[in-house]
Amino acid sequence: MKTPSLVKTRMVAGTALVLLFGSGIVVGLAWNQTASAGPPEELRREAGSRDREGRRRLIVDNVDLNAVQKAAVDSLVGFHRQRMSDLDTEFRPRYRAVIRDLREEIKLVLTVPQRVRYEVLLVEHDAARAERRRGTSKR
Repeated sequence: MKTPSLVKTRMVAGTALVLLFGSGIVVGLAWNQTASAGPPEELRREAGSRDREGRRRLIVDNVDLNAVQKAAVDSLVGFHRQRMSDLDTEFRPRYRAVIRDLREEIKLVLTVPQRVRYEVLLVEHDAARAERRRGTSKR
């Protein structure tokens, strides 16, 4: 017969594994959603309608801005674009560190053959993601 402490230990370990894999799925889905997202300067270069100055049209451009309003909006967009770029510079390394930690912790749960296969899948995934990013940046 199993002792209560052994059952409790197995329950805690099982719960921890379920939480680990669940968080891996959530992070994987989030990673997939952002896989093709680029930093603000890449988004600015994406194809879209352009005005005569070559500037990408904004939604606010459709409300018949006068010259002063247009200059103010351009200034605001430039200021906030820089803020987004700064945020991206701060965020990306932290995000990559979380993903790196998660991947390493998942490897600790796997058997050697599973770990080898997982590493191959990660390399394939990362290569496909890099290819998608290169395809996006060429637009």
